[in-house]
Amino acid sequence: MQQVPSSRVLALLRRRAVFCVVGALALGGSALVFLPLFGVPGFELGLALAIAVGTLGGGVGIAAAAQERRILRGEEPRWKDLPRPERPGVAVAHALGTALLLNTAVLLPPFLSATLFAWLTTPCDPFELVGFYPLLTLPSAALAAAAGVLCGFGVQRPGRAVLAYAGLVLASGLLTAWPIVFGPQVYAFNHFLGHLPGPLYDEALEVTPRLAWFRLETLLGASVLALLAALSLDVREGRLARPRVGLGTGGLLALLLGSIAFIEVQAPALGLRMNDATLSERLGGVRDTPHFRLHYPRGKPRQDVERMARDLEFRHAQLARFLGQAPTETIHVYLYRSDEEKQELVGAGRTQFAKPWRYELHINERPFPHSTLHHELAHVMAAPAGSGPFRVTTRFGVWPLMGVIEGYAVAADDPIQGDLTLHQWAAGMRRQGLAPDMRGLMGPESFYQAAPTRAYTVAGSFIRYLADTYGAEKVRTLYAHADFPAAYGRSVYELATEWERFLDSLPLDEAALSRALLRFRTGSLFSRTCAREVARLSEAAASSILGDPEESLRLYQRAASLQPEEPTYQLGQASALDQLDQTAEAAQLLARLAEKAQAQPALEAEVAMRQADMALRLTQLEGARRYLERVLALAPSPELERTAQVKLSAIDSPSRLETLERFFRDPREDLRLVRLAWALETTPKDPILHYLLGRRLHQVGEPTLAVEHLRQTLEATPPLSEALRRETLRLVVESSYLAGDCGAVRHEVGALPDFGPAFKKAATEWVDRCAFEDGALGGPLVPRRAFR
Repeated sequence: MQQVPSSRVLALLRRRAVFCVVGALALGGSALVFLPLFGVPGFELGLALAIAVGTLGGGVGIAAAAQERRILRGEEPRWKDLPRPERPGVAVAHALGTALLLNTAVLLPPFLSATLFAWLTTPCDPFELVGFYPLLTLPSAALAAAAGVLCGFGVQRPGRAVLAYAGLVLASGLLTAWPIVFGPQVYAFNHFLGHLPGPLYDEALEVTPRLAWFRLETLLGASVLALLAALSLDVREGRLARPRVGLGTGGLLALLLGSIAFIEVQAPALGLRMNDATLSERLGGVRDTPHFRLHYPRGKPRQDVERMARDLEFRHAQLARFLGQAPTETIHVYLYRSDEEKQELVGAGRTQFAKPWRYELHINERPFPHSTLHHELAHVMAAPAGSGPFRVTTRFGVWPLMGVIEGYAVAADDPIQGDLTLHQWAAGMRRQGLAPDMRGLMGPESFYQAAPTRAYTVAGSFIRYLADTYGAEKVRTLYAHADFPAAYGRSVYELATEWERFLDSLPLDEAALSRALLRFRTGSLFSRTCAREVARLSEAAASSILGDPEESLRLYQRAASLQPEEPTYQLGQASALDQLDQTAEAAQLLARLAEKAQAQPALEAEVAMRQADMALRLTQLEGARRYLERVLALAPSPELERTAQVKLSAIDSPSRLETLERFFRDPREDLRLVRLAWALETTPKDPILHYLLGRRLHQVGEPTLAVEHLRQTLEATPPLSEALRRETLRLVVESSYLAGDCGAVRHEVGALPDFGPAFKKAATEWVDRCAFEDGALGGPLVPRRAFR
């Protein structure tokens, strides 16, 4: 009677431990579909099952090897009449095949459950990220089976075999952690447990070649373990002995090990691992300052590098004052050309990050002054106050408390967004009922459950309030372990209540409240329908709107159908229709959206602005005027207010109309500048054209020319509206600094009208920069001119 593999599988399932493991994997994995993000067979479900089968699947392999040993020894009564395998390769193949069949079979119920769940109960595409599931789970299942079989044959006692397998998993964890802890990367590859692409905030995921290369290496590793078992198995005893390597098997083993060695040698090039030397070489540029080593992209203009170096030193001085201390170590700053380059080299393409324990930070190229440098540098400079091996806020030295960690960095940055301060944004969010509970955010779990923009803002406002009220020393004490009673002699509940009373006392108008609702309306990744799919759709739609507006329209329509409550995707549809010259259809879509937005003034103003653009495109000037006047009546953000006033001025001045319509519509920067210059030849005193040209010159790095045009804007008669005058003054101050004219900076800031605390704080920082550069750097940086 010939043996059949199903007999071994069924016999193995009769063992209680194996049955429990298989049941836990199949049923537990299926039950995950009721959790957010796990209801589709994509990344999250694949990662969870890879971790589960990578840890528990080894036990199945151990049991399969133990069963095969009993067969080889004739200790299995039911199979005593069956012929015993005479060759070790056959015995190992039987054990490995049995384990592998069970390890892969348990992956099918969760996959089917998630597919049916997504298909029947959600609008999500079940197969949007389906490639992650087999790539994450199947190689882990194969490796777990092979490693389990090797341990099962190598160690005869089941308990010790399990410990041996656990040692392999632990060793793989150490190999995974090494380049993350001691290197620059933030992505993780583990042969048993799968792959983490980086921070949670990078929502748009895709299967990459690096993942395929890594899983190929996993399969090669599983093959090596299986071959070693076959070469070492003593078929009489059913245990491992000294390997017997022949010419053919030796060649196969050499081929497998050589393939693994090739992948390991090429790991940085393949994106599997990164080290400091390779990263520095790939970027190419290095600039040392008293406190920093800046690694920047090769080819970056020397003046821009110098500007960045000065920004670093200025932020260092700012943070040293706020924190009350500064690290003595040199801080390494890695600057990347683009999100794509950063994703390729270290992961976290769209997310800036710091590694305080290594005194380094990684940021993407941004206009000066860098928008996130201050925040990330705060993480690094707070390291001396941190605890545990990673020099951050921890519970028991191990568990990171992200509410305090990120709140501390936001507080140190104290960012200005629009015309509101950090506290004003937090107050607006609180009055709109969108603020997360501070008491939970300061604990070990709740931070990631809240929407990032909400959590960062309220945590930063809270820590900033504590710093301003009780001093930096107590905040440093708090930073180590988030022990509020030890730092303040009061509980977090009492301090949060005090902070909430402070926020509630801040005066805010309805416009500010409406802007808070618009900015913070998006919930967390876990609360949004089909979040991963929509993230990919919106990113792809935005990148294709100019080159392929038809595809962009299709993607925005799909995103809007999945999250109809989010107006961004309907606005995107209107833009795509406009690009397709279907302006009338775009106007109809915006009209429907405007009806829904009437209870949200900031959103209604944004829609009305789009409607005005469509009316201008259709030469419906009176309709455009009504929409623009509606924008101004809704008291929107300063940006929308300025844009509405500029476009209204175009309607009132036919000589401006065509120029401004093309200016706002044309994406090519050089042509935008040329159009404004041509228009000024006809109307050389036009303040709006001078304002727009000065603004664009400021943005493209011509500050001296920008100041000339902006000053003519300020001399206009009658004077410009307050919103345009405020923005023009801001640009004059910034451009004067960038032109190296700190005398003009001090003069302009000293004569500024009172435009509110946010404007004053932002303007004063340019004076602070000048004072710092005069004292520490011998004066401001004066840009070189082409002709002198």
